[in-house]
Amino acid sequence: MTGNTAIKFDNIRFCYDEVCAINNVNFTVPIKSITALIGPNGGGKSTLLKILSGLLHPDEGEFLIHDDFKIGYVSQFTDFDLSFPMTVMEMVLLGTLCRNIRPFCKYTKSQKEKANDSLKKVGLEGYGGRGINQLSGGELKRAVIARAIASDADIIVLDEPDSSLDVEAAADLYRVLRTIKEDRTILIASHHLDEVLDIADKVLYVNSKVETYTSAEEIKEKLGDGIFI
Repeated sequence: MTGNTAIKFDNIRFCYDEVCAINNVNFTVPIKSITALIGPNGGGKSTLLKILSGLLHPDEGEFLIHDDFKIGYVSQFTDFDLSFPMTVMEMVLLGTLCRNIRPFCKYTKSQKEKANDSLKKVGLEGYGGRGINQLSGGELKRAVIARAIASDADIIVLDEPDSSLDVEAAADLYRVLRTIKEDRTILIASHHLDEVLDIADKVLYVNSKVETYTSAEEIKEKLGDGIFI
Protein backbone atom coordinates (compact mmCIF):
# COMPACT_ATOMS: atom_id res chain seq x y z
CA MET A 1 0.00 0.00 0.00
CA THR A 2 1.34 3.42 -0.96
CA GLY A 3 0.16 7.04 -0.90
CA ASN A 4 -0.65 9.04 2.22
CA THR A 5 -2.36 6.16 4.06
CA ALA A 6 -0.35 4.41 6.77
CA ILE A 7 -2.96 1.80 7.78
CA LYS A 8 -6.13 0.41 6.28
CA PHE A 9 -8.54 -1.98 8.03
CA ASP A 10 -11.00 -3.72 5.73
CA ASN A 11 -13.97 -5.59 7.25
CA ILE A 12 -11.98 -6.91 10.22
CA ARG A 13 -13.62 -9.32 12.66
CA PHE A 14 -12.07 -10.99 15.71
CA CYS A 15 -13.79 -13.23 18.26
CA TYR A 16 -12.74 -14.78 21.54
CA ASP A 17 -14.53 -18.12 21.24
CA GLU A 18 -18.16 -17.13 20.61
CA VAL A 19 -17.83 -13.51 21.74
CA CYS A 20 -16.79 -11.10 18.98
CA ALA A 21 -14.63 -8.26 20.31
CA ILE A 22 -14.69 -6.35 17.02
CA ASN A 23 -16.84 -6.91 13.96
CA ASN A 24 -16.99 -5.35 10.49
CA VAL A 25 -14.29 -2.79 11.30
CA ASN A 26 -13.26 -0.43 8.51
CA PHE A 27 -11.02 2.64 8.77
CA THR A 28 -7.85 4.25 7.47
CA VAL A 29 -5.08 6.16 9.25
CA PRO A 30 -3.07 8.90 7.49
CA ILE A 31 0.72 9.11 7.68
CA LYS A 32 2.25 11.39 10.34
CA SER A 33 -0.91 11.79 12.37
CA ILE A 34 -2.27 10.95 15.81
CA THR A 35 -5.35 8.73 15.85
CA ALA A 36 -7.09 8.34 19.21
CA LEU A 37 -9.08 5.20 20.03
CA ILE A 38 -11.76 5.82 22.63
CA GLY A 39 -14.73 3.82 23.87
CA PRO A 40 -15.97 1.72 26.81
CA ASN A 41 -14.00 -1.00 28.55
CA GLY A 42 -14.37 -4.24 26.62
CA GLY A 43 -15.24 -2.34 23.46
CA GLY A 44 -12.33 -3.80 21.50
CA LYS A 45 -9.66 -1.07 21.58
CA SER A 46 -6.87 -3.32 22.86
CA THR A 47 -7.91 -6.13 20.53
CA LEU A 48 -7.76 -3.81 17.54
CA LEU A 49 -4.28 -2.56 18.50
CA LYS A 50 -3.02 -6.11 19.05
CA ILE A 51 -4.23 -7.11 15.59
CA LEU A 52 -2.42 -4.14 14.11
CA SER A 53 0.75 -5.09 16.01
CA GLY A 54 0.61 -8.71 14.86
CA LEU A 55 -0.13 -10.13 18.31
CA LEU A 56 -3.56 -11.36 17.18
CA HIS A 57 -4.79 -12.47 13.77
CA PRO A 58 -8.26 -11.47 12.52
CA ASP A 59 -10.88 -14.13 11.87
CA GLU A 60 -12.10 -12.23 8.83
CA GLY A 61 -10.99 -9.28 6.74
CA GLU A 62 -7.54 -7.86 6.16
CA PHE A 63 -5.44 -4.91 7.18
CA LEU A 64 -2.79 -3.23 5.08
CA ILE A 65 0.30 -1.31 6.15
CA HIS A 66 2.11 1.28 4.05
CA ASP A 67 5.04 -0.26 2.16
CA ASP A 68 7.96 -1.21 4.43
CA PHE A 69 6.49 0.55 7.49
CA LYS A 70 7.57 -0.92 10.84
CA ILE A 71 5.33 -0.97 13.92
CA GLY A 72 6.39 -0.36 17.52
CA TYR A 73 3.91 -1.57 20.17
CA VAL A 74 3.78 -0.10 23.69
CA SER A 75 1.50 -2.17 25.91
CA GLN A 76 -0.52 -0.86 28.81
CA PHE A 77 1.72 -2.69 31.28
CA THR A 78 5.52 -2.90 31.31
CA ASP A 79 6.70 -6.16 29.79
CA PHE A 80 9.95 -6.51 31.73
CA ASP A 81 11.11 -7.09 35.29
CA LEU A 82 11.96 -3.77 36.95
CA SER A 83 14.20 -5.57 39.43
CA PHE A 84 16.49 -6.63 36.59
CA PRO A 85 19.76 -4.60 36.74
CA MET A 86 19.35 -2.64 33.53
CA THR A 87 19.98 1.01 32.79
CA VAL A 88 17.64 3.21 30.80
CA MET A 89 20.21 3.37 27.99
CA GLU A 90 20.49 -0.43 27.86
CA MET A 91 16.73 -0.78 27.62
CA VAL A 92 16.46 1.76 24.80
CA LEU A 93 19.40 0.16 22.97
CA LEU A 94 17.36 -3.06 22.76
CA GLY A 95 15.22 -1.27 20.22
CA THR A 96 18.21 -0.97 17.88
CA LEU A 97 18.82 -4.71 17.69
CA CYS A 98 17.86 -6.72 14.64
CA ARG A 99 16.47 -10.25 14.86
CA ASN A 100 19.79 -11.85 13.91
CA ILE A 101 21.66 -10.97 17.10
CA ARG A 102 25.23 -12.16 17.40
CA PRO A 103 26.21 -13.33 20.90
CA PHE A 104 28.53 -11.06 22.89
CA CYS A 105 28.48 -8.35 20.22
CA LYS A 106 28.90 -4.72 21.28
CA TYR A 107 26.62 -1.86 20.39
CA THR A 108 27.99 0.35 17.65
CA LYS A 109 28.53 4.07 17.89
CA SER A 110 25.55 4.69 15.58
CA GLN A 111 23.29 2.53 17.77
CA LYS A 112 24.30 4.51 20.85
CA GLU A 113 23.71 7.78 19.04
CA LYS A 114 20.28 6.59 17.95
CA ALA A 115 19.40 5.62 21.53
CA ASN A 116 20.58 8.98 22.86
CA ASP A 117 18.58 10.80 20.21
CA SER A 118 15.49 8.76 21.10
CA LEU A 119 15.83 9.63 24.78
CA LYS A 120 16.19 13.29 23.87
CA LYS A 121 12.98 13.16 21.82
CA VAL A 122 10.98 11.92 24.80
CA GLY A 123 12.49 14.42 27.22
CA LEU A 124 14.83 11.99 29.00
CA GLU A 125 18.18 13.36 27.91
CA GLY A 126 20.74 12.57 30.61
CA TYR A 127 18.70 9.69 32.07
CA GLY A 128 20.61 6.93 30.25
CA GLY A 129 22.78 5.95 33.21
CA ARG A 130 19.89 5.54 35.63
CA GLY A 131 18.44 2.16 36.49
CA ILE A 132 14.99 1.48 35.06
CA ASN A 133 13.77 0.95 38.63
CA GLN A 134 14.74 4.56 39.43
CA LEU A 135 12.24 6.02 36.99
CA SER A 136 8.79 7.27 37.85
CA GLY A 137 5.82 5.70 36.10
CA GLY A 138 5.63 8.52 33.56
CA GLU A 139 9.38 8.47 32.91
CA LEU A 140 9.34 4.71 32.41
CA LYS A 141 6.50 4.99 29.91
CA ARG A 142 8.44 7.61 27.95
CA ALA A 143 11.56 5.40 28.04
CA VAL A 144 9.57 2.55 26.51
CA ILE A 145 8.40 4.94 23.78
CA ALA A 146 12.06 5.89 23.24
CA ARG A 147 12.82 2.20 22.70
CA ALA A 148 10.12 2.09 20.01
CA ILE A 149 11.59 5.19 18.36
CA ALA A 150 15.07 3.64 18.45
CA SER A 151 13.70 0.62 16.61
CA ASP A 152 12.95 2.94 13.65
CA ALA A 153 9.24 2.24 13.97
CA ASP A 154 7.22 4.29 11.48
CA ILE A 155 3.99 3.55 13.38
CA ILE A 156 3.85 3.65 17.19
CA VAL A 157 0.90 1.92 18.82
CA LEU A 158 0.14 2.77 22.46
CA ASP A 159 -2.43 0.93 24.56
CA GLU A 160 -3.55 3.25 27.38
CA PRO A 161 -0.09 4.67 28.10
CA ASP A 162 -1.63 7.20 30.49
CA SER A 163 -3.19 4.62 32.81
CA SER A 164 -1.95 4.98 36.41
CA LEU A 165 -0.13 8.25 35.59
CA ASP A 166 -0.77 11.41 37.55
CA VAL A 167 -1.93 14.57 35.80
CA GLU A 168 1.56 16.06 35.41
CA ALA A 169 3.11 12.83 34.10
CA ALA A 170 0.26 12.37 31.62
CA ALA A 171 0.70 15.95 30.40
CA ASP A 172 4.43 15.29 29.82
CA LEU A 173 3.55 12.14 27.87
CA TYR A 174 1.13 13.96 25.60
CA ARG A 175 3.64 16.72 24.91
CA VAL A 176 6.08 14.05 23.75
CA LEU A 177 3.51 12.43 21.47
CA ARG A 178 2.64 15.75 19.89
CA THR A 179 6.34 16.26 19.10
CA ILE A 180 7.15 12.84 17.65
CA LYS A 181 4.09 13.00 15.38
CA GLU A 182 6.22 15.17 13.10
CA ASP A 183 7.88 12.09 11.63
CA ARG A 184 5.77 9.14 12.83
CA THR A 185 2.22 7.84 12.80
CA ILE A 186 0.71 7.31 16.24
CA LEU A 187 -2.32 5.32 17.40
CA ILE A 188 -3.26 5.68 21.05
CA ALA A 189 -6.05 4.10 23.08
CA SER A 190 -7.13 6.09 26.11
CA HIS A 191 -10.02 6.69 28.51
CA HIS A 192 -8.83 10.24 29.26
CA LEU A 193 -10.77 12.15 26.64
CA ASP A 194 -9.87 15.69 27.65
CA GLU A 195 -6.16 15.01 27.19
CA VAL A 196 -6.11 12.66 24.20
CA LEU A 197 -8.59 14.64 22.13
CA ASP A 198 -6.41 17.73 22.47
CA ILE A 199 -3.67 16.07 20.41
CA ALA A 200 -5.74 13.83 18.10
CA ASP A 201 -6.05 14.48 14.36
CA LYS A 202 -8.59 11.67 13.97
CA VAL A 203 -10.76 9.74 16.44
CA LEU A 204 -12.05 6.16 16.34
CA TYR A 205 -14.92 5.35 18.70
CA VAL A 206 -14.55 1.61 19.29
CA ASN A 207 -17.42 -0.45 20.69
CA SER A 208 -17.33 -3.72 18.73
CA LYS A 209 -17.75 -1.63 15.58
CA VAL A 210 -15.85 1.57 14.80
CA GLU A 211 -17.23 5.03 14.22
CA THR A 212 -14.74 7.40 12.57
CA TYR A 213 -14.52 11.10 13.36
CA THR A 214 -12.28 13.27 11.22
CA SER A 215 -11.60 15.76 14.02
CA ALA A 216 -11.59 15.92 17.80
CA GLU A 217 -14.11 18.77 17.66
CA GLU A 218 -16.65 16.50 15.96
CA ILE A 219 -16.54 13.86 18.70
CA LYS A 220 -16.47 16.50 21.45
CA GLU A 221 -19.72 17.94 20.15
CA LYS A 222 -21.30 14.49 20.28
CA LEU A 223 -20.03 13.39 23.69
CA GLY A 224 -19.83 16.74 25.49
CA ASP A 225 -16.93 18.26 27.38
CA GLY A 226 -15.19 16.50 30.24
CA ILE A 227 -16.59 13.01 29.65
CA PHE A 228 -14.44 10.17 31.03
CA ILE A 229 -15.19 6.85 29.30
